[in-house]
Amino acid sequence: MRNLFFNFLLLLLIGGLPSSCSLNKAPKIDVLSTAPTPELLFKINASIVKINVATKEGGRGVGSGVVVAKDHIVTNCHVIANSRGVHVTKFGYSYSPHALIADWENDVCILKFKYLELNPVKLSTNNFLEYGTEVFGKSYGGNTVKPHTSFGRVRGIHQLNKNNFKVIQSSAWFAMGASGGGLFNYKGELIGITTFKTPGHTAFYYSMPVEIIKKMLIDGKESSITTQLKLPFWDTLTENQPFFMQVVGPIKNESWSELKKITTKWIHENPMDIEGLYHHAFTLYKLEKFSLAKNIFHKVIKKNNKHALAYLYLYKIANKENHQDDMSYYKSRVLKLDDSLIN
Repeated sequence: MRNLFFNFLLLLLIGGLPSSCSLNKAPKIDVLSTAPTPELLFKINASIVKINVATKEGGRGVGSGVVVAKDHIVTNCHVIANSRGVHVTKFGYSYSPHALIADWENDVCILKFKYLELNPVKLSTNNFLEYGTEVFGKSYGGNTVKPHTSFGRVRGIHQLNKNNFKVIQSSAWFAMGASGGGLFNYKGELIGITTFKTPGHTAFYYSMPVEIIKKMLIDGKESSITTQLKLPFWDTLTENQPFFMQVVGPIKNESWSELKKITTKWIHENPMDIEGLYHHAFTLYKLEKFSLAKNIFHKVIKKNNKHALAYLYLYKIANKENHQDDMSYYKSRVLKLDDSLIN
């Protein structure tokens, strides 16, 4: 049975988630960036649209979209899937698409229009995207009257198994109705489309990367129907989902033995995967195997010195072991990378 509502919350609104480190050889960490100006945030608002959907059952749905090229708006496929009518509203005007380019598996759809008088955003690249990068989201989450802005940092970059696309995990929160909204760097460049989130108050938020949009704009095939031809990868059987999604249920339910089975398989199949190593170390921490966990957390920060969560758990282990110097060191690293992790 598919567990969409158990592991992940659909965002569409319808009907109104180491050995001891040498302190003298600490890696240089610099994730500071200039905050976007109010003028930039206001300018981007003009390219964020509300997607209105009429369902086959007679209901209505609301999602978000981003203008990504002349006469092209991107959204999530699950926003418009199996609908009998779609139109976009902005500045009091309504626009109806005449064609669709769909990547159903990756949940990215591009609507094509004629005479769409809206300016596109600038598309970035994620080739050099780093953990800790400050980002902000723009959407009509909560069915707001105007686009809502939320701020956060990149907390994970997840490789999809079947291609080179990378799912972006961030702390920039979004609410129901945000599907298809934009995730931007502080230059105001689009890096992803807000797509799904983990449940609970400490949720992580996931965005599909801009690289998918670029590829679709070049070689995507047009269609005139919204019939869903394939479920998105995040709405499949748990065992068929990427490992970074399989771990959500056990973490939420605090099923540490089950989590260990998943993370062990994860690092066996992908021994160099940063998130696989991190989650395995996290599992060992929860099982109170602190020495083993510490060794692996150190492997994580050796591979990625901006992994704030790895530093956070090294700080917690140092606290349990009453190593005051290590505590001070790791705390300083966490505060430098993501001060929201430590109160």
